[in-house]
Amino acid sequence: MQAVVEAPPMQNTDEPVSFKVSGKNIPKPVIAFLDALFPDSVRIEDDDDVLEPVEEMDWYKKAKKNINPAKTLKIMRINAGLTQAQLAQKVGLAKQNYNSLERGAWPISMLMSKKLADALGTSYLMFFRENKSRSP
Repeated sequence: MQAVVEAPPMQNTDEPVSFKVSGKNIPKPVIAFLDALFPDSVRIEDDDDVLEPVEEMDWYKKAKKNINPAKTLKIMRINAGLTQAQLAQKVGLAKQNYNSLERGAWPISMLMSKKLADALGTSYLMFFRENKSRSP
């Protein structure tokens, strides 16, 4: 079951509102709330298809195989809007040494993964793998 909301822009927004709430049994008070907030913009769909967990989808398995701590670090840095030099400074590394981490030339130590996580507002587990040796 899905409650689909497609509404014109609301106060203080430039873009139309569009989102879905899905689940086996969406509580009636939730649907009533959506109807009250978005009059004439809520559509209820009965979805007979069984949703496949993302972890079981082929594209996810392939993508997960190709990701590593170095790639994750680069993605997280870019998403944070930081340059390599800025993040290197935040974690106390020379830019060249930071670059080695991001290229995967040096493994990311647990200590460094914690510094990176603090600087980027995430979990150190994003960057640390126990089976890797410690970086210099």
